[in-house]
Amino acid sequence: MSKPVVLVADDEAPVRATLARFFKLLGVGEILEATNGQEAVDQVKANPQLKLALLDVKMPGKDGFQALEEIRGVSPHLRIVILTGYPFHAAANQAVKQWAPLDFLTKPIDLDYLEKIVALAVAPPPRPAP
Repeated sequence: MSKPVVLVADDEAPVRATLARFFKLLGVGEILEATNGQEAVDQVKANPQLKLALLDVKMPGKDGFQALEEIRGVSPHLRIVILTGYPFHAAANQAVKQWAPLDFLTKPIDLDYLEKIVALAVAPPPRPAP
């Protein structure tokens, strides 16, 4: 079984680096990075094997919500986690209702909780009942 591929889209290099180290400890196969929403969309288009994408809300150019909307059109079943430095973001409720991200995490990120999200995201889909 191949190791999962994860995308981290955040304009802050220390956040990307920390998450990349964390994912390597979890045994993620490849960690792709993006510094803005457009790069995130491009990575999703170029890497259909992606299992999980983490999208920061505030990024230059195309933000995380705009990227999420476009990614849903390209890869409707990709597991997506929205990241934000703001504990409450008015657009988050709309995003959750409209595009159904896997989760919504505030920074600083609870790594124990993120580990559970990763396990859920990379697990094989459930088999249909006979």
